[in-house]
Amino acid sequence: MPLKKFMIFSALAALLAPCQTANAQMHVPSAEFEHRGIESIDSTRPFASPGVFDYDTQAFAPLEFTNDEEKDPNTGFFLTYDRTYTSVSRPGIIGDGENGSLVASGNNYIWGTRCEAGWITDADDGWSLAFQNSRGIFFSSGQDSSVQNPMLITNRFATVEINKIYRQQMKSGGYFEPYIGAQYINVSDETLLDTLQTLNGVSAGNRFKQEANNNAFGIHAGARFNKRRGRWRTTTDGAIAAAYNQQRYFATDLTNTPGLIGITETYSEGQSFVPMLDLQFELAYNISRDITLRTGVQTMWIFDGIARANTKPTDVNPNSFFGTGTGAGLSEDSFIAAGFIFGFEWRR
Repeated sequence: MPLKKFMIFSALAALLAPCQTANAQMHVPSAEFEHRGIESIDSTRPFASPGVFDYDTQAFAPLEFTNDEEKDPNTGFFLTYDRTYTSVSRPGIIGDGENGSLVASGNNYIWGTRCEAGWITDADDGWSLAFQNSRGIFFSSGQDSSVQNPMLITNRFATVEINKIYRQQMKSGGYFEPYIGAQYINVSDETLLDTLQTLNGVSAGNRFKQEANNNAFGIHAGARFNKRRGRWRTTTDGAIAAAYNQQRYFATDLTNTPGLIGITETYSEGQSFVPMLDLQFELAYNISRDITLRTGVQTMWIFDGIARANTKPTDVNPNSFFGTGTGAGLSEDSFIAAGFIFGFEWRR
């Protein structure tokens, strides 16, 4: 009988031993299988907060509302891409105003691109980086009807800005987003005119070129107000800026005579204070949870301090070797860019 009990006990021990071993192996610490959440304190990087990276990639999921009209403001990363069609003020005619100032000479429509990217945290603050660039050309025959060849003029303006954003939901609906940041502004003109000139009694071909360039760095502050009704959202955005502008002006005549090419160059530079007002109104429509189509209008007005090119033809342009008149070198003017935007937005 004792032998029988011993054999039963031994059999039970043999059966339980693998289970105990397997159970112990399940709890052995391992660097390979140790679990750590991606949003834990130890794994969070600077400028990120829990909830930023938990995107489910369902960009075209149906739009969800907290009630029949409102939708909670988005948090996390966002990206906008817009095409712009902008009317910019042309460089004027130098020397016809008081003290050699510019006289306005119309406007010109040019195409461009505007992009903005950034993120908003669950604490209702964040950062954004925006870039806008527009460039176009037009022809001007100058003020002399005897000029056969028109002047080719290239206009360009670009802005880069980085902003710290704060968000406040309003009791009446919508949300308010003040921001403050730094901004870079570039406005430039380039002109090109080919004519025939007389040099030492010999007919010569002459190419007259000008470059007026402005690079302004400064600070700006503004605010957006967003209001949503169902899938529609309206955004009103206004900002003011103050910048230090480095002005540069360059002109050259390339003269081609038989057996000789002559080059005459002039160069000027200066500094100015540039105050600016930037206004924008957008209308957006959510086609899905994260994707939005948008359109709107935009106006950028620089009050003063922008160096512009002289658009007079070669014979009467004081910056040309063959020109006459007054007003050579740098001259300042205001600058206006106003037009339409249309594109799309992706927001988490």
